[in-house]
Amino acid sequence: MSDRWVLDASVAGAYFFPEQWSDAANAFFRSAPPLAAPDLIFAELASLAAKKVRRGEAPLRESVSAVTALRELLSDIEPCAGLAPRAFNLAAVHGFSAYDALYLALAEAEDTFVVTADARLVQRAQAVGLSTLVRLLGESPPRESAS
Repeated sequence: MSDRWVLDASVAGAYFFPEQWSDAANAFFRSAPPLAAPDLIFAELASLAAKKVRRGEAPLRESVSAVTALRELLSDIEPCAGLAPRAFNLAAVHGFSAYDALYLALAEAEDTFVVTADARLVQRAQAVGLSTLVRLLGESPPRESAS
């Protein structure tokens, strides 16, 4: 298993903006391993930040800073184009959104898992036998089995 994990936009959002998972996200980033993400994460965080600004939940300046600072959290950014065929399959066969499937496809390709604050994503992965590809923020990572 890779020592690099895949970062989901829900964790990044909880890190940059006050939310239910913010304490867990802050704790996570204090000792986070190297993190990768599909380039989609930038659009997802920008969308979240824009919604928060429009709703009056976050100031514009801090939101711009969050979108800009996201790059610093990642050791690797993967283009969606190479992940799209597998993501399509995961979405079509198992009912994930194409967005979630991009994170899962990257985790699968990297032999690691997605760290997420999205309990529904974790439940869906468990329901279709893909629980090894996701970890809910705050859960312990899987341990390597001794051979």
